[in-house]
Amino acid sequence: MLTFEDKYQIEEMLRREAHLLDERRFREWLDLFTDDAEYVIPLTEAVQGDVAAAGHPIVKDTKEMLLARVMKDETGFSHAEIPTSMTCHLVGNIVVDDSAKEDAEVRSAFIVRQARKLRDEAWWVGRRKDLVRRVDDRWRIAHREIVLDTTLLPRGISIFF
Repeated sequence: MLTFEDKYQIEEMLRREAHLLDERRFREWLDLFTDDAEYVIPLTEAVQGDVAAAGHPIVKDTKEMLLARVMKDETGFSHAEIPTSMTCHLVGNIVVDDSAKEDAEVRSAFIVRQARKLRDEAWWVGRRKDLVRRVDDRWRIAHREIVLDTTLLPRGISIFF
């Protein structure tokens, strides 16, 4: 069973993560993930009032693939990020499953505002399901599933949630 301190550390990691993303400190953000992490955004569709997975995911990245995306962004030649996005991540409704002995399941909700100077603005809303694991006395994200609350994507996704 997780302690109060464990839960606090996990919640603090998620709050810190939001700031790292908004400050474009992506290498530090990647350090929040385990080496075998998986980052998934399933394609979803509404079927008679229910939301269900629909085919291949929009994103299914390993940590190495996330690093490749970060490295491409760092070149300044990532077409999807010209001009560079400004983001504001709000994370809340964090629930840590306290029945786990080692790994913990964490659910959270998010709102992300993405703006690109003189171009456009997008609002992303959704939920995340994370599996977090203690590695070297720090909590790390081993698996993340992002469920966007939209069935129509306004454009390509070039940011992290």
